[in-house]
Amino acid sequence: KLTSKGSVKFMKKFLLLFILVSLPALSSELIDKRKENYQANKDHMRLIYNSIKSGDLDQVIKSSVVIENFAAEMPSYFPEGSESRGASDNIWLDFIGFEKSAKSNQKAAEALKIAAQENNIEELNMLFDVLGKTCKSCHRSYKN
Repeated sequence: KLTSKGSVKFMKKFLLLFILVSLPALSSELIDKRKENYQANKDHMRLIYNSIKSGDLDQVIKSSVVIENFAAEMPSYFPEGSESRGASDNIWLDFIGFEKSAKSNQKAAEALKIAAQENNIEELNMLFDVLGKTCKSCHRSYKN
């Protein structure tokens, strides 16, 4: 017969075992989700490029918001232990730098969104280039 103290110890051990067994699955789901978000970013960059050419500023705004929102939460997709083939170890070795890169991407997407909202056609191509450069800069430093 288990005492209440024995039950608590058993439950703690069971919970710890459950967490340890579940971590790889949780990490795998997180990695899949971040890959999905990066693919969506790539698709939205293409949409923005084509939308600037066609003058579809509503789509520029929508796609910029998607990129801006993901950039704001991007670092949360890279907790310790979520290493993957495409992610460089530099992400975790220089996490503050990675966060700054994500913030630069977020600000660039926001600036592009604002220019589209203000119908500032002259700025759109330049701001799209700035946004693209934030992607490339981060990839050079933090992607395998």
